[in-house]
Amino acid sequence: MQFFYHRDLGQSVFELSADEAKHCVKALRKKVGDNIMVTDGKGCLATAQLIDASPSHCVAQIISIEENYGKRPHSFHLAIAPTKNADRIEWMVEKCIEMGIERISFIICEHSERPKIDLERLQRIAISAMKQSNTCLIPSMEVVSFVDFLQHSNNLQVDCYMAWCDDNNEEEYAAQDLNGRDVLLLVGPEGDFSEKEIAMARTAGYKEVKLGKRRLRTETAGLYGCCVFAALQA
Repeated sequence: MQFFYHRDLGQSVFELSADEAKHCVKALRKKVGDNIMVTDGKGCLATAQLIDASPSHCVAQIISIEENYGKRPHSFHLAIAPTKNADRIEWMVEKCIEMGIERISFIICEHSERPKIDLERLQRIAISAMKQSNTCLIPSMEVVSFVDFLQHSNNLQVDCYMAWCDDNNEEEYAAQDLNGRDVLLLVGPEGDFSEKEIAMARTAGYKEVKLGKRRLRTETAGLYGCCVFAALQA
């Protein structure tokens, strides 16, 4: 099943973007009268019928629409420092969306080597990953300083965890402990969190955890956290 993307399904008749129209008509050879599946990236999935099918002008009419398609009972929020190599974080975003993730915050820490993120590019990657995996949710994404994020997260009604390279920590980030709750996981940069940031997270009530028995790269740690949580939602 091929999903298409249109950001607004509020109208019964809509036109696909140029790229989506070209893929629909030229690559998939869809024609007038054919049905297609379209998502708005906000949880809605529509069955629509093509009423105009040209590579440059593809118009469809909604037949039916399902809200909260594939919605998980609980949400996963990953707060992670951007990696120095942008390709690594882009890969992580793609894979997290394929497995299901509701929110990603890119936190700028004291040891961060990349203070900026191209959210527009990540949005395009997110749309592609969403369609490829037949899901209907583009996670909200933001760039925020560690301090500002921590202050804001104090008001979130979720279980908060912090993963960092503490060899003395024996507390596992384990599936049985996450079941039945919304989760926020904090992952630091390549140079790890500073001592000041660790102290701040502790004060804010974050539970310190380790992600398995190996030392993971930043993007692998984020993906690991997403995988463990996704296994509970299957």
